[in-house]
Amino acid sequence: MARLTGDYAGALERELGFDRQLADRAREDLAEYLDEMADAGLDSAEAERRFGDVQDIARSYASAALPKRLRQTLGVAGWLALATFLFMRWRSMQLGLQSFSHPTLLGVIDGAGFLVGAAALIVAWRRGHSQAASGMRAPLVFAAIAIGVSTTASLLRALPALGGPDGTGILATGLVQLALMLTLIGRLRQIDRYRRLA
Repeated sequence: MARLTGDYAGALERELGFDRQLADRAREDLAEYLDEMADAGLDSAEAERRFGDVQDIARSYASAALPKRLRQTLGVAGWLALATFLFMRWRSMQLGLQSFSHPTLLGVIDGAGFLVGAAALIVAWRRGHSQAASGMRAPLVFAAIAIGVSTTASLLRALPALGGPDGTGILATGLVQLALMLTLIGRLRQIDRYRRLA
């Protein structure tokens, strides 16, 4: 395998450093290309020049990978929505919270936040299947905010029961939702890096 020169390969990896998998793929493609050029009798410097400008190459990799990353982010958001719904219902049943017969402000925020978040996810899903996947980002961000509001309201409703027999379950479900929310936020931040580069 041809030796990658530090400047070019390093610059390419720095440009794509926000996604290790993508950076590794670009490095492997570059190494394969340099092997082919070496077999053709071309030196590394000239081969790298022909491969293209580092920023242009990184931009093309990011553009090609963005739709897949958006769909993966939608999957994480879908799991968060499912967990939010199930845990919201579980907490309500365990604590005897009757949202419809005795609505409270937190109960309304909880339910409305979830419904708005679920609707935003449907919009993101439809955009991902009917047009350019880049249109998925805005509804995904909106869904994350709405579901975050719903989760906060749901946990605040259950707060008085933390010291009771259901306290451990409430805390565990809250931690699962928090982990999923942080994963989603991390994915959305990565999407922003993709979009800035692409």
